[in-house]
Amino acid sequence: MRALVIVCATMLAGTSVAAQSKWQFSFGAGGGQEIARSRIGTTRERVSGMVFNGEGAATRGRFVARLRYGQGRVTNDTAGRDVAEGEVLLGYKARPWLTVWVGPHARTFVVAGQSDRRWLLWSGRVTARGMLFPGRVASFVELWQGFTGSLSRPAESVTGGGAEAGLDLRLAGHPLWGRLAYRIEQGRAGSIGRRETVEAITLTVGFDR
Repeated sequence: MRALVIVCATMLAGTSVAAQSKWQFSFGAGGGQEIARSRIGTTRERVSGMVFNGEGAATRGRFVARLRYGQGRVTNDTAGRDVAEGEVLLGYKARPWLTVWVGPHARTFVVAGQSDRRWLLWSGRVTARGMLFPGRVASFVELWQGFTGSLSRPAESVTGGGAEAGLDLRLAGHPLWGRLAYRIEQGRAGSIGRRETVEAITLTVGFDR
């Protein structure tokens, strides 16, 4: 909690700088292959499928807000489930290459004939970027850790964390951009021994306004 207070205080301290800046917006859409693995005690399940997503970001000065939403269906030889996932994050650019974030991240699995199973985690995260070819290609790594969370079925407190890494590509003189990324994250409900791990490789195309 102390770290969260420090981040919030730093963000508030930069308000006068942000007030002098203009809003910038970015939008993107894409999709990719997602693999979800569940484990409860000795029982294991693996499902995979395509998940399509959209995102938007708004930046003003050092402040940034990011919204992402994805939806698809993952299956195996015997079962299938719909999946919906999303996040709403508020961030502060502590350095041109480093952004600190806080906000909720949720994933819901829908199985026919059963109630939805939703993982909800409030997390803190950091994103670091490095230029490989200035103005053209940049690498990034994002790490996050949930500090509180819940599972809807059965009702449990959960923990979790994850990472994402990849490349951002831009066309010189154009607002178009692309991103190739690999993501892995895991949620854990210790009291019932449930663990769910999700991996995805995604390709996103977007534009800046």
